[in-house]
Amino acid sequence: MKKLIIGAVLLTILLLTAFNTPTLEFIKLDEELGGVYISKKMTQNDPPCLQMYYYIEQYADSFNIPKNYAYGIAYKETRYEGPFHWTYNHKKISKGGAVGPMQIKPSTARTVSDEKFTVTKLKNNIELNVKTSLKLVRQLYDKYGNWKLAFGCYNTGKPIVNNYAVFVYNYKADW
Repeated sequence: MKKLIIGAVLLTILLLTAFNTPTLEFIKLDEELGGVYISKKMTQNDPPCLQMYYYIEQYADSFNIPKNYAYGIAYKETRYEGPFHWTYNHKKISKGGAVGPMQIKPSTARTVSDEKFTVTKLKNNIELNVKTSLKLVRQLYDKYGNWKLAFGCYNTGKPIVNNYAVFVYNYKADW
């Protein structure tokens, strides 16, 4: 599987280089860690799938959240499938008013930070959405001392263990 991923990354880089796509010059393979390393600061002009990968890696580390949990939330909320999910759509809005890649409501985001959050800002700014969402997950874990309760609360607003919480807790990225 590792060789297949590395081969896919190399092929992608080769194709993008052939078409003069400068956006991905910063992707490097980290064979020792078996993954992808992004060596530059992301901008809102970079592909959403790469922004998600970069910011989940960054903020999962910052808030001391196991990455498989952060990726599990991203998958469950907007079906994010990794750094090469080129058709990824991060601009989703739920029937309940949750927005963006990690599906957080502006009213909930305001409880995490004093910043002024708008639907547009949370929907379009991947970094802000991921950072705010993972900060909330960390606060919920600190409050309840249990990942499943934190995920259930993230999903419903109540500290419960539901199917969502179990899915996120057991999530294993297969990309």
